Parts: sequence; C-alpha cells; structure tokens
Amino acid sequence: MLDTPLSLITDILLPNIRALEAKRLRNLGLSQSKIATTIGVTQPAIKQYLDIQERFYLEKLHELGLTDEEINYLLDMLTEILLANNIKNSMQFVTTFGLSNLSKLKFCNFHRSQDPRIPQDCRICETIYRQDEEEELNLSLTMIQNSLISPLIPEVLSNIAYAKKNPKNIEDVIAVAGRITKIRDIPTPASKPMWGASKHLGRILIGINKKSPEIRSVMNIKYDEKVQKSLDKLKMKYKITGPTDYADDETIENLVIANYSDNIDAIVHLGGKGVEPITYIFGKDPLDVAKKIIMIGKLYNE
Repeated sequence: MLDTPLSLITDILLPNIRALEAKRLRNLGLSQSKIATTIGVTQPAIKQYLDIQERFYLEKLHELGLTDEEINYLLDMLTEILLANNIKNSMQFVTTFGLSNLSKLKFCNFHRSQDPRIPQDCRICETIYRQDEEEELNLSLTMIQNSLISPLIPEVLSNIAYAKKNPKNIEDVIAVAGRITKIRDIPTPASKPMWGASKHLGRILIGINKKSPEIRSVMNIKYDEKVQKSLDKLKMKYKITGPTDYADDETIENLVIANYSDNIDAIVHLGGKGVEPITYIFGKDPLDVAKKIIMIGKLYNE
C-alpha cells in the first residue's frame, strides 16, 4: 500500500526541520536540555542533531522540494514562536506550512521518486489544505504580543490586516476591531479580528494588491529616527512620503499606494501638523509582517 502524502510531513519535513531548529536555538545560547524541552524531544536526540552537519538536513529538505528561502522562512518563524514558549502555535505553524506546500504540489516529484507507482496525473493534494486567513492572523497576533514591540505602537495605535486573494472591498480584509493597544507593556488586541474592521489599512491593502497581488498584509507602527535606523540596518527597502499637514485618511492612503512599488518592505508617511508619522510594514501574509516587526523591535530596543 502507498504511503499517504501526509507521511512526507511526518517522516521528512518534521525531523529535518526539528534538527535545524535545534541548531538555531543552540546558536542562540540555549542549553541542550532547554532545547530538548522547547522542541519536545529527548536530550540525547538533541545531541545527535547537533553532531550532524547542517548540510545533511538541508539536502533532505531540498530533495523534498523546498528552497533555502522557504526553509529559512519556516525556521525564522518557528524560532520566534518557540522562544515565546507557545507550543500550540508552533505545532499549528509547522502543520499549516506542510499542508500548504502539499496543496501547492511542491512535494510531488520527491514522492514519485520514492514510489514510482504514483501516477503522473495524481493531484489529490490540491484540496488537502484550505487557507484560513483568520487563523493565520491570530497566529501573527500571538507573535507580536511581545514587549519588544511595545515601543513601536504609535499614539493612534496599531493594527494588522490581511486580505483575501484578489480583494474587492473592505469586507475582504480582516483586521483587529478596535486596533492593538498596550497593556502592561505588551501589545494587546482590543478584540478578535473581524472582516472589514479597518477601513484605513483595508483600503491601502486593496490598492497595493492591485499593483502586487502577492502583498496581502500590512501593519502600521510609529516612525522616528530609531525606526529608520532599524530599517537601514536590516536593509529593508522603503520609501518616504509627506509630510502632509492636516491630512485625512484618504489622502494618506493615496500617498502610500502611489509610492508603493515591487519588493518594498515599508512606506513611511512623515505626518505633519495634526498628523502622526507612521510606518506601514508590508508582507505576503501576517506572519511575514510579524517577522519584520519583530526584527525592527529587536534593533529598536538595543
């Protein structure tokens, strides 16, 4: 009997990612016992992971069909989630990543190489995963509930938004109703995410998505000299617009959209009289945005 495609996640993806993550956590200074507890394996298993060269695990994942960029994205996100001590979210993230790639048919060539009986026209994995924008947004909100992010929350508060593919109107964009505030120095959503909850970020996303369909998420943070220095150190690409005195939301939205171009990480609006300077951070999904915000937060707090 053929192994199901799910075995590619449990037998190939997970063990090799677990080993690479162990190496990452070790490089961050965690002890073998702490890594074992964090990842959920025994300490002898961690020692074995660390004794084998990283290249071995990378080659296995390359054979599976993943690029270095995809592997690093998974490890970057997983590290932040694990360091926040959120085991549930780490399991959810890895599972979602695996199922999503199965659904994109990225693992098919490897699967056929392991068992030539699999027919060339097999596409059963296409329906194995259905994207859940609300679930992904909630996961990103967990990641940014970090004291490192608190200094980045502007006076007008923050929000993070996520659009469906090819959004047509505000109801196709989910965001936090009531925005993200600070409670005891932790960024805290005022309520659960809702569709159509942020007209401002929603209109910006819809406009930018028409230019770059891969961009589906945005979060607003403050802007000051330290934010700009953080963007520069991270070599993020950004553009600056404004200042615009007493500008309304629509004016700012149009300026942000007009200044966006491919591969831009952020647009800064310098504010003006009666208008607070704001940085808009963009990404392909809210996890991508959360990763960028966390990197900025780390440098900002140095």
